Amino acid sequence: MKKTILAMLAASVCVAAMAAPVKGDKAQLHFLETTDVHGSFFPIDFISGKAIDGSMARVSAYVNDLRKAAPDGVVLLDNGDILQGRPLSYYYNYVATDKENVAASVINYMQYDAQSFGNHDVEPGHAVYDKWTSEVACPSLGANILDSRTGLPYAMPYTIVNRQGVKVAVLGMLTPAIPNWLAEPIWSGLRFAPIVESARYWVDFLKRNEHPDLIVGLFHSGYEGGIVTDDYRENASAQVAREVPGFDVIFCGHDHRVHNSMDKVADGSEVL
Repeated sequence: MKKTILAMLAASVCVAAMAAPVKGDKAQLHFLETTDVHGSFFPIDFISGKAIDGSMARVSAYVNDLRKAAPDGVVLLDNGDILQGRPLSYYYNYVATDKENVAASVINYMQYDAQSFGNHDVEPGHAVYDKWTSEVACPSLGANILDSRTGLPYAMPYTIVNRQGVKVAVLGMLTPAIPNWLAEPIWSGLRFAPIVESARYWVDFLKRNEHPDLIVGLFHSGYEGGIVTDDYRENASAQVAREVPGFDVIFCGHDHRVHNSMDKVADGSEVL
């Protein structure tokens, strides 16, 4: 299937759109990504009582308008680091533990199609993030988050989203630099595999088993730079884009920077 990738908009919430011809007809899909929300759910500072810029509430209004304008044409993704960062997050993580986490409530209210893990989602510990993932209605993705005992994925590696006859595979991954920042009891029983080798494995798996029209990377890993060791790169999104053929779009997060570019892949193709 011939595919045409068109970057239409790159804003603070990293919004991009893509058009893909399907069986001779054109289907226009809008991929929206939020990332590194850090508990910014409402447009108000709960300490000062003053209005603030941004917030998921404002994003929700945009998403609702786009869904009305493009029925069955929106794919909504979150790229991690949503659990930590504001007093409201702390309250639901550690005080109101008998209630649904506000991060899950927001994701469910906005009807996300998938979310990935961020390092600050792991930071609150197993009790918090295991509860949170059980409360969200959409898949929580982390193809390179492995059970250290079995070697199998601890989280769902990918999910399939169908829009306008287009089969989209969304593959999620987390920066493997977790042990550099967090004590082992916080992530006990887990291992974080390098992103590049994980991407190669799962792209091949998806092509052989799912036959998607499009493959989208949802990586809580910056574009490039950061910590580099003999075992892993903290920010490996650009490396995946250039060295691992098969992706149509890669959304990156973690580094709190805006990136919007077409990268050349080793096989001569391009990835957004």
